Amino acid sequence: MYKRILAIGDIHGEWDKFVSLYRQIDFQPGRDLLVFLGDYIDRGSAPLHVLKWLFAHKNNEHIIILRGNHEQMMLDYYREGGCNNLWLWNGGDVTRDALDEEDSTLKGDFLSFIKELPLSYRINANGKHFFFCHAGVDPDIPLELQDEETLLWIREEFYDYYDGEDIIIAGHTNVEYIEQGKTVPIIRNNMILMDTGSYMPHGLVSCVDVLSGRIWQSDGGL
Repeated sequence: MYKRILAIGDIHGEWDKFVSLYRQIDFQPGRDLLVFLGDYIDRGSAPLHVLKWLFAHKNNEHIIILRGNHEQMMLDYYREGGCNNLWLWNGGDVTRDALDEEDSTLKGDFLSFIKELPLSYRINANGKHFFFCHAGVDPDIPLELQDEETLLWIREEFYDYYDGEDIIIAGHTNVEYIEQGKTVPIIRNNMILMDTGSYMPHGLVSCVDVLSGRIWQSDGGL
């Protein structure tokens, strides 16, 4: 059994912040499990640095890489021939422009990689049940029946009303919008909320060991 189960929230192209965080957590495959909660791209200045790192580690059985709504918007944009501007309106122009400078084969590899990313991950540890996803869950639907739209996009219905026993670990909604002035992940009895506004001027990329509750944050924030 893993000694630590580490969750990392939204990165949004903030490569330097991610690197500073990753160095702090001292991830050791086998001893640790590392779960990424999605939204690796867009808004920040170095989305492909993040994407290339994840791509290089995609076959590590001790690293779980989940899909976020920004990765989904990217897939939708290219599937629809560049006609869906929702992605660009949400910071996707940074990622698109960076991809346009890459070899077309590499772009295809990235899209195939993202398409295969799972939407959720479950694990039992220390007598507790943990469910990881990007955005959250519908409190009225069993976890195994949650749909793609919910797992990628839900907000208030999840963090205001979920009362299940499984511990849900999610990002997507900046913790400052949930609890005013908050700059660290929110840890409750049945949820851990991980988005600490990475791409904002004083934002951070955060990690939590879900077994102990210990928090690490990138340098360069408040």
